[in-house]
Amino acid sequence: MITFSKGPWLATLAVTCSFLVASAEDARVTTAKEVLTAYQAGAPRNQRVLHVAYFCPADRTPAPDYQERLGQALGDISKFYADQLGQYGLPMSGIPLVRDAQGKLIIHLVKGTRPAAEYSEAKSASEIRHDVKKVLAAEGIGLDTNQVIVFTRLGNYDGTNTSHNSPYCGTGDCRSGFCWQFDSDILDRHLLTETNRWVTDHQYGHITLGRYNSIFIGGTAHELGHLFGLPHNAETVVDLKTRGHALMGDGNRHYREELRGDGKGSFITLAHALRLVSNPLFSGVERGLDEDWNYAVTNCAFTATPGHLKITGQFTSSQPIYGVVAYVDPDGGGDYNAVSYAGTVGANNTFTFDLESLPKKAGQLRLVLLCASGQHLNVGDGCQAHFPYTVEADGRLTVADGK
Repeated sequence: MITFSKGPWLATLAVTCSFLVASAEDARVTTAKEVLTAYQAGAPRNQRVLHVAYFCPADRTPAPDYQERLGQALGDISKFYADQLGQYGLPMSGIPLVRDAQGKLIIHLVKGTRPAAEYSEAKSASEIRHDVKKVLAAEGIGLDTNQVIVFTRLGNYDGTNTSHNSPYCGTGDCRSGFCWQFDSDILDRHLLTETNRWVTDHQYGHITLGRYNSIFIGGTAHELGHLFGLPHNAETVVDLKTRGHALMGDGNRHYREELRGDGKGSFITLAHALRLVSNPLFSGVERGLDEDWNYAVTNCAFTATPGHLKITGQFTSSQPIYGVVAYVDPDGGGDYNAVSYAGTVGANNTFTFDLESLPKKAGQLRLVLLCASGQHLNVGDGCQAHFPYTVEADGRLTVADGK
């Protein structure tokens, strides 16, 4: 018997609105809806939105049509998230954005103190965040309790060549999040289908404007995923052939490419969709955020055959558990090549996984309990149990005792 425990910790999230159970849907989705609906019943609604800031260095003004372009780009990303979760039967109305009476995205302008050339991708994130924090605080918006994306005017475009010297990353959990992107004159969702106009990018080379926008609007969608509390996550070999690239893997580079016939595009895995639905930005509910969450994962057992791994176990939790996720993370490459699997929650606090299409390199197996308050989004890499594993010559995974 292997037993893992942790807690108590501070909560920071909550869960969602009413879920209607569709017929013939995945049992894991049905369980999630039932647990979350019961947990959220009668809870007051919050007014969370994704706040948008625009950072200009001292020697620049906003790029042309920035308000309309970024409003359309974020609207497209919002639809992508809603459509992806909707394919699993997980209702989501999209990313809540604030627009003015004319329907334009409300963007908070932030002026930097130094010229563009003095900012960098590697060193300027904290400085830009600090400047954004001051402007938003004056408007009553605190970074510790809100989700904020900042577009920087640190993209460079001369009509032929592009580059950027902007931070490009994201971080967040159930209570707050922040991500950095850059704006460019050619960041435009209408160009996603463009195949006849080209640009030379400092990182990606000579590419069409369509591919440019797949990469950088897709990059915005990916970093927003981190802002919402998602880790990296690759697709399985089977998914790559049938569905395309996972958004939180390298799917940021393939966003909407199917519109040009360049590939299958990007998708959100079921494991990540389930993980996401309890973020109060989407659920509109903040029940349980101020409670300690105590849990334990126990009695884990692993049965391996070539190319297949069955996992069983039990858990205890002070908050309802609506799902369970396994990450198989091969050594090397950070967590970009980790593959996620959604398991089944059974009677008497048991769970089961039947994993196929497994990585062929040794690494670490991580288990994640999805709690109804959403506090799983707060826990570092979000995992409640860690197991090293090796891969045998016949493809079996041998899982060792973890922690």
